[in-house]
Amino acid sequence: MRYTPSFTFSVIEESRFECEIENITEKLNECKEEGFFTSFDGTKIFYEYFMCENAKANVVIVHGLSEFTKKYYEFATYILNQGYNVFLYDQRCHGLSDRLTSDKDVIHVKSYRDYSKDLEWYIDNIVLKAEKKPIYIYSHSMGGGVAATYLTKDYCKAEKAVLSAPLLEPYVGNVPVWFAKSGIKLLSLVVGSHKIFSGSREFNPEYKFENSDDESYSRFRYNMDLRINNENYQTTPMSLGWVNATLGNSLYIKRQRNIDKIKIPVLLISAENDRAVRTPPHYVFDSMCNMCTLKVMKDAKHAMLTSTNDIISQHVNAVIDFFK
Repeated sequence: MRYTPSFTFSVIEESRFECEIENITEKLNECKEEGFFTSFDGTKIFYEYFMCENAKANVVIVHGLSEFTKKYYEFATYILNQGYNVFLYDQRCHGLSDRLTSDKDVIHVKSYRDYSKDLEWYIDNIVLKAEKKPIYIYSHSMGGGVAATYLTKDYCKAEKAVLSAPLLEPYVGNVPVWFAKSGIKLLSLVVGSHKIFSGSREFNPEYKFENSDDESYSRFRYNMDLRINNENYQTTPMSLGWVNATLGNSLYIKRQRNIDKIKIPVLLISAENDRAVRTPPHYVFDSMCNMCTLKVMKDAKHAMLTSTNDIISQHVNAVIDFFK
């Protein structure tokens, strides 16, 4: 069964979100395809997708740190209603996908090349086999760092890409990224790359809305309930290996010779009041990448899809216009 697009868009009102997200989930389940694919190194990756009638393109969503496919159901519906197929997957060590450590709550990766290869294999082996349509990418936060890396590779098949609040550089205090990476790499060699980074935290079911980057309480509550009720969604602490890989990717994506490999239109949406990722690298990336258009969302925090209705509306409209 295929989704019938409405070709309309309006953000769900806060007071109706709890009811509407149930209706959305029920409707999406009627046309959902899901399963696992085996990535390049044997890691099992969970995916799900929704096909729409007379689709214009395939939109692949690359989620952020500690996220999972079901967190994007509201956004997926907005995109489906514009006439696009929507493909989601849980990145390694997230959601229903394989873990790489004995502790299933720990987020670990050897290199962002692994994330990028997972995206390659998903697009080549699942997305394009489902329907051969142009590939558009929507990515957020850590997913933005993954997508940016993917865009520099010879195997990139995307024709457009959105980087929403991308993790191009984490907060490392007053030290250079290369210096921080050297220290983390040395520590990893001494104690092991699978060990938890001391600056990260465990999943906290009592986490307060006031401390979050969300501005919609109903969306915050919905996502927290998903995590509380499914231990697979509780990945939170990062390994030293993940931190090392993230710093390494930051150095990689800042090199002009790598950015010059990006040959498709890119929309980078930066949140003015972002506390989760550093925003100055967004301006640097924009100045270095001839294919990039930078849009700064005024008064927005990092989590733009769980913000106020006005910011959600601006964000989604920017994506829709870009895909058009």
